[in-house]
Amino acid sequence: KIKALLGFNRYFSRSLNNDDCKFKSYLAGLYEGDGHIWIQKSGLAKRQNPRFCITFGMKNEPLAKKLLELIGSGFIRYKLQDNACVLVVSPVIGLKKIVNLINGELRTPKIHQLYALIDWLNKNHNANIYKLPLKVSSLSKDSWLSGFIDSDGSFSVLHTKLENGAKKRKIACRLRIEQRILDPISNESYEPVLTSIANFLNCSLLIKNQKSTGNNYYTLAASSQNSLKIIVDYLEKYPLYSSKFLDYRDWKEVVELILVNKHYTEEGISKTDSVRNGMNRQRTYFNWDHLNYLNL
Repeated sequence: KIKALLGFNRYFSRSLNNDDCKFKSYLAGLYEGDGHIWIQKSGLAKRQNPRFCITFGMKNEPLAKKLLELIGSGFIRYKLQDNACVLVVSPVIGLKKIVNLINGELRTPKIHQLYALIDWLNKNHNANIYKLPLKVSSLSKDSWLSGFIDSDGSFSVLHTKLENGAKKRKIACRLRIEQRILDPISNESYEPVLTSIANFLNCSLLIKNQKSTGNNYYTLAASSQNSLKIIVDYLEKYPLYSSKFLDYRDWKEVVELILVNKHYTEEGISKTDSVRNGMNRQRTYFNWDHLNYLNL
């Protein structure tokens, strides 16, 4: 545990020294991946405040609680049947804080939900908030993509073994990001932002079909050595904060072997299998010390 803590300190001291590493762009990416804003339809007798919501799998409850602490108002709603929890912010003071944080940081069609919230605050609470446009600066300049990966990304280590009938052993590391094609509220496409991500990560954006629903969706998978270098350089500068941070740190150990062509050595193969057996759903131990470095 001491070794792990020292690793966290070294890792986050590098990112904290960067002036562009801001909580607001991370929160914006997180919201645009797994968040939404609910606003009551007009004309109803009982008036309710809008709700800013971000959904997390239950294993990421510590991150939801940390965000609640930082925002300073709201609550955690539990959806046990879905093994999920939802960060909900509805007090006006909290909604104003959210708008102040993510206004000007959004990159997807979910900006229209934010605009509707701004309209509500301006109309009902004389907020006089100006709607800032979509952010179009390089993804390499802030932590938006870290938040988006924490919502919609996944890390995997692939190991095709000879004993499974393969002609050649193959070890690869991959970051996959998936997202719907159209925003259901505005009917605008996610293609521009996902194309930007694919270009930044030096990989292709594809459309695939989900057999269970028949729906098409966007997917990108970054696995080339050039892509792996870009991912590591970016995430060392702008860290993840969900449990995917732990998966990323393990995944990076195999990436480092690939980059020096040592992944097919006996030690490399052993490390690959060890990492695969402890990542994602196989993970049983969660160290959340990295949340101590998530601050406004």
